[in-house]
Amino acid sequence: MKKLLLALLLLVVFSGYSQSQKTTHTLNITVAKFENTKGSLRACITDQKNNFLKDCLFSKIVSIENETVSLSFENLKDGVYAVSVYHDENKNGVLETSGLFGFPSEPFGFSNNPSMLFGSPSFKRSSIKVNADKKITIKLIR
Repeated sequence: MKKLLLALLLLVVFSGYSQSQKTTHTLNITVAKFENTKGSLRACITDQKNNFLKDCLFSKIVSIENETVSLSFENLKDGVYAVSVYHDENKNGVLETSGLFGFPSEPFGFSNNPSMLFGSPSFKRSSIKVNADKKITIKLIR
């Protein structure tokens, strides 16, 4: 009987411990200020400074049904990530640019909503620390 009680006690103690040691997280992203519902939203997450705005660790394409879109990236390990998004209004898979300096002509945004005064933001200015489930909002700019 003592062995059974000890076994049950250990099971309760260690089951609580293993549940508190979550190793992956969900990043919930709300993207706001869509001007129209044409095309789709393209989202990219990277955890490498050198890949920022070049390559995605994870990516998603989401339909747009109103002025706000929500999406989630699951199973992210503890780390630092940067998110970039754009409204692919013509669904061609390319962020359209125009003008002499090649400024995007389709709405776009980044995690932390950094200032765009002097060009594209750095990984550092756009980075967020993920060590638990997290919610962020990205505001589109044109």
